Amino acid sequence: MKQRILRALPKLAFFVILLVLCVAGMRGEPVPQVFENQDKLHHWAGFACLTVSAYLAFPGTRIIWLMFWTLLGSMLIELEQSFMPLRTASWGDMVANATGVLCGMVAILVWRVYQRARLKKASFAVSQSVN
Repeated sequence: MKQRILRALPKLAFFVILLVLCVAGMRGEPVPQVFENQDKLHHWAGFACLTVSAYLAFPGTRIIWLMFWTLLGSMLIELEQSFMPLRTASWGDMVANATGVLCGMVAILVWRVYQRARLKKASFAVSQSVN
């Protein structure tokens, strides 16, 4: 039972982040800002988190598809805003979305390199102890 819950957590995190991004993107009014261009920080952080959570939620997905779907989703959410009366699509927001996706991809790739190095080191230690 505990294992099933732990396996479900990454998917839950992914869908919660996706829901937050969709709701924030489809609100009638933009999110209030404390400082200029604060929304760019929200776009960047939101899509970086979405990308990493998608990797954790769907571990068998190829990296190229993960990047494609998160980039496509980020662009569609932004374009959808152009159809809302008080919102507009912004190239700056699209760049912030894409930058967030790419930063998430970099974090994933760094994590994968680290995991491979750790696995290689562990298998080397095991082979040395056997000899």
